[in-house]
Amino acid sequence: MAETSFRAVFKSKEFLAGLVVAIALAIVAASSSPWWWRYVHRGKQAPQGVVVDSGGCDAFQVFAQNRWAPTGTAVRAAPNIEAHVVATYPGNFSIMVDGWVHSRPAYPTNTAPWNSDIWFHLADDSGWVSFPGVRAEPTATDPTGLSSDGGVPAATSAKCEASVQ
Repeated sequence: MAETSFRAVFKSKEFLAGLVVAIALAIVAASSSPWWWRYVHRGKQAPQGVVVDSGGCDAFQVFAQNRWAPTGTAVRAAPNIEAHVVATYPGNFSIMVDGWVHSRPAYPTNTAPWNSDIWFHLADDSGWVSFPGVRAEPTATDPTGLSSDGGVPAATSAKCEASVQ
């Protein structure tokens, strides 16, 4: 008798409807980008006080400089050495950027190219990093601080030049 009532539950319309709903919810919750995401997500928005850019290019990877002390790089609210520091990244930290602009050089007394006036815009709109603060690939630390080899400079393709809004 217990077996008969067990089969009856599995054959009931309420059970089947609940099973279908549970499976549908599991699929929606487990997907990496649900179909409804575009209705909820309003695109990237910069944190309050962070200057955004227009133009630029597809995101590409750079690395926080790790060659000379102090290693790492500062993320600033605007492409300017006097702008508020909103974050810092340790040396060789991977950073996604999506454009660059000309502004005041972060380190005007450095030797070229590390005296550049270029600032890279972070792809997630969270801020800006200076040209001397990043490299195209990870670098080894120079314990003496005397090496003239700063590493491979980050790319500054003309198609990635942007403007500040």
